[in-house]
Amino acid sequence: MSSRFKICHVISGYYRRDARIFYRQCLSLKNHGFDVCILTNDGHSNEVIEGIPIISCTNEPAGRKKELLMARHLFYNHAIAIDADVYQLHSPELLPLGVKLKRHGKAVVYDAHEDMPNHILEKEWLPPWSRQLVSRAFALYMNRVLTRFDEVISPHSHVVHSLQKRLGKGILIANFPLVKERQDSSVDEYLARKNLFCYSGTVYSYSNQSTIAAALSEIDDAYYEIAGYIDDEQREMLSNSAAGGRISCLGRLSQVELAKFYNRSIAGIVVYDYKLNLGYRLGSYGTNKIFEYMEAGLPIICTDYDLWKDIVDRYKCGICVKPGDVPGLRQAMHAIMADKKAAFQMGINGRQAVEKEFNWTSEEAKYCKMFSDLLKV
Repeated sequence: MSSRFKICHVISGYYRRDARIFYRQCLSLKNHGFDVCILTNDGHSNEVIEGIPIISCTNEPAGRKKELLMARHLFYNHAIAIDADVYQLHSPELLPLGVKLKRHGKAVVYDAHEDMPNHILEKEWLPPWSRQLVSRAFALYMNRVLTRFDEVISPHSHVVHSLQKRLGKGILIANFPLVKERQDSSVDEYLARKNLFCYSGTVYSYSNQSTIAAALSEIDDAYYEIAGYIDDEQREMLSNSAAGGRISCLGRLSQVELAKFYNRSIAGIVVYDYKLNLGYRLGSYGTNKIFEYMEAGLPIICTDYDLWKDIVDRYKCGICVKPGDVPGLRQAMHAIMADKKAAFQMGINGRQAVEKEFNWTSEEAKYCKMFSDLLKV
């Protein structure tokens, strides 16, 4: 395919090496012969990472309020100067930018990382009386804008279903992991690991960290490490918990460091609340963590979402718990520690599930085909 077809990913509020945006989407497009770049407002220096130019439109990181109010103006001149054939937008504040790009004759794709109308209903910083009003107003605006865009993708099956019903467009592009070459760990090596439970990625208010700390405090000789962004309030809560001395926050890790992190853990934890944004009890294929733990050969302890429970039940790769259930989570953690041979087999099962079904290969084919269709390649 000719590299004359240029695709620009415009990101606001996302890490330039974001797993979905950079490692899955951008590298896949590059490997399929497209000319790919990222336009960001993170304020860091321009650079080229693995052959992909990262262009910053600001000299310093934009605060979230400025991102929301000024995104269209911050990005527009840079976006036009890049002169891409297709622009993929990754944040709702970029929707007005998409409208301007369409007027300029450009193809525009929107990646709905969140179910934004429902997400607004759960925004704690909005006064409760205003949430329904703001949600409905945004939904009306979003629907009007998205009808003008060339395509919409999302990792959430309930969002795609809603888009197809309302707008007649929408493609599910799940956050399944890239399958990496790994040296198989032996059961003896796994049995020798200390009782370390892990969490990777951003710590959210709904990720049940207080529940994890409470469960951990009632289990002797168990440890917990977080690799990813965590705010000061959550960090302080964990530090001041009864198990605080056995909890560590490591910050963001490189891909190499993250692999080592998984290789010293005995299980990965991702227990989210039932959130409208995540399909409530249905759950979502948009969460990286569950699939990355499985790809790393770790047993999982996860929310009993319908989608996740189906995976766990079919592949026998972990234990499902209800959010907020301290005794249930404690029991799940204790079960992993008490029978590490069974836990090791859960990890093997999860790895096989990823190799067989829940991997990026099938999503990559759908994703790159969408651009080929748009560009009539």
